[in-house]
Amino acid sequence: MTICIGAKIKELRKRDNMTQEQLAEKLSVTPQTISRWETETAYPDITAIPILANIFDVSIDTLMGYDKTKTAQKVNDIITSSKKYFWNNIEKCEAILLDALKDYPNNDLILRELLSLYECHIRTYGKTEYTDKAISVAHKIIAEATDIFCVCSAKADLASLYLMQNRYIDAKQIIDTLPYMYPYLLNDKMRVSSYSLKGEDRLKEAKDWKIIEYQELFLACIMEGEGYFETGDYKNALKSFIEGKDVIERFMLTDKISPEAYLFNGVQTNHMCCYLQIAGCYLKLNDIDKCKQSVEKAYEIVSLANGEDFIKQPELFLEQYNKTYKEYGLETYKPL
Repeated sequence: MTICIGAKIKELRKRDNMTQEQLAEKLSVTPQTISRWETETAYPDITAIPILANIFDVSIDTLMGYDKTKTAQKVNDIITSSKKYFWNNIEKCEAILLDALKDYPNNDLILRELLSLYECHIRTYGKTEYTDKAISVAHKIIAEATDIFCVCSAKADLASLYLMQNRYIDAKQIIDTLPYMYPYLLNDKMRVSSYSLKGEDRLKEAKDWKIIEYQELFLACIMEGEGYFETGDYKNALKSFIEGKDVIERFMLTDKISPEAYLFNGVQTNHMCCYLQIAGCYLKLNDIDKCKQSVEKAYEIVSLANGEDFIKQPELFLEQYNKTYKEYGLETYKPL
């Protein structure tokens, strides 16, 4: 990464109508030193950097010649490149991100992507050899990142890592430090555009907002149901799971179950889980007929909503089915 500090010093000095002699006097150096800096035959000592920034009334980033727009685009390109390997080659993805950190040390977004890589592979594939690395990166982001969303996301991943280690108290302590419903305090582009703009400008953002809120609503219903189920209130758990299922089905794009029926990929897993959770409630309430119907519906969803992918790799999609089936005690109804 090239840093053109000499050219930047010259640009800022001329902007302020300052001679090399005047700048040299402010820094207690010779005019020849300023000349060498500007021609980049020599560079300022690191202790002079904040003084120069103060003289020119600019940030150190500006003085060092960093173009934030270009840097952001380069970082985005790196992360996009790494995502091609995110699920199928963790070593390659990790190498790309670690190499990027050499050029962009402590970059919030790169560190965040690295943490996400570790946490996802630990949670999904049991790659516990990455746990120490993941926890270290999470602590670094939480301690040093300036982006509140990166910090919150890192805390969520750290809590997940703790829970996978059966460290419930540690996870809860981290979660308790999170802001309460922070995004709703934010005048973000999506909400302000939807409220304030018109026509296509309003429509574009409102469509995206609807998808996010749709996901938030059915997940909230499911989480509420899980809470009731864990506390033994199976009637209210059933009500919440049915509400979650109803939200998903209200916004399905077709009446027929298929990969194209959902607003975005992945909802079919939640849809399937809802029916197994409903079945678990009916089992607890001793309504075996409705339990059976719900189990059959869940299997119909997992087999049809994933299309040809299910035919090619059924075990991949049945993993979550079997896990939820066991979690809600359905093996006592009928063993897998």
